[in-house]
Amino acid sequence: MKTTPWKLFDGGRQRIRVKYGIDYEFGRRHNQQPHFSATCEIEEKRHNWHESGGGADHDAIAEHFPELEPYLKWHLVSLGEPIHYIENGRYWWEAAMGKTKPHTDRVDPRDAFKSTIVFGGIPGETMPYTNDWQDVEKWLRARLPKLMGHFASDMKTLGVLE
Repeated sequence: MKTTPWKLFDGGRQRIRVKYGIDYEFGRRHNQQPHFSATCEIEEKRHNWHESGGGADHDAIAEHFPELEPYLKWHLVSLGEPIHYIENGRYWWEAAMGKTKPHTDRVDPRDAFKSTIVFGGIPGETMPYTNDWQDVEKWLRARLPKLMGHFASDMKTLGVLE
């Protein structure tokens, strides 16, 4: 994993740094495939620096480290596929179609579906327009090799593959 230097903002009253890369260690510890992770630490200056935010705050990361923005879509994509690609895709697709009620109302199910399947990870792709999950699942499986090709290319460009 790589860590950026601290970057001051808010007139020097706050600072942010980002830890990003393929999390091989987490995968080893939890018997999972390694995955891409991009998280931040945000601290506020009082007498000393104190934690004031962070995690997967991709809006803050993109704002202060715009060079990382193109890679944030890959957060939680493992070396094989996006984590729970089909299962989470189906969950959010069914919520978006009104077939089930999502566990939260703080997220638009359509946006969550797109994020889960990394829609836009293949330049120029279009979403299938169907109400049939089997058609959507076939589309997801068919696009996966090309999606993962773009993931691997971006990870090599970012310099984070072992």
